Amino acid sequence: MSKRARDIQKALSASGYRITQPRRAVIEVVARARRSLSPEEILARARKIDPGVGLATVYRTLDVLQAEGHLERVRIGNRGYSLACSEKALHFHLICERCRTVTEIQSDQFSGALIAQLQAVGFESRKSAIEIIGLCAKCQSSE
Repeated sequence: MSKRARDIQKALSASGYRITQPRRAVIEVVARARRSLSPEEILARARKIDPGVGLATVYRTLDVLQAEGHLERVRIGNRGYSLACSEKALHFHLICERCRTVTEIQSDQFSGALIAQLQAVGFESRKSAIEIIGLCAKCQSSE
């Protein structure tokens, strides 16, 4: 089991959530993901860990993970949800609408200026990622 999965499970348990075997499998898949995954992709991978995982468990676990701040859900067109990170500091998700790869970038210069502007108007940000949807370099080159 990955360290990130253990940390997430520990935090959920401390918040009063039961950590069942199916939920543990979903958490492990999310923690190991190197790109955004749809709920169906998570289900397929989680079933390799625990064949008893159902789609309802995937959705319920994703809801819990999002509510507890362990991941963000991103809507990409009409393709459903993909998953991105849970980075707390302001950053950017570059989301490829074709392959659904999420590239995270940080720009301290831009983030600092944006945070200053938010504070100047008395706005408190509750979401830490700005989503930019387009095509990654690999998908652009395959057109």
